Amino acid sequence: MSFDMLKTELQSLPADARRKLLAFMVALEDQSRDGYAAKLAEKMENKSPERWLTADECERRLGLSGESQ
Repeated sequence: MSFDMLKTELQSLPADARRKLLAFMVALEDQSRDGYAAKLAEKMENKSPERWLTADECERRLGLSGESQ
């Protein structure tokens, strides 16, 4: 199957199936990074309050602070 055929097929998938496919592809990409899971787990286990972000800071860092809701 060519890449163009694959793109066309993916466009016809329902949104839920596209989300599942995207999650699968992100997980697949993460598996190829050496030590990624361990580094991510280490960051998640760090419960130090000085590392916490407010919701406003998260939005600012993600570039969402100017969006209307």
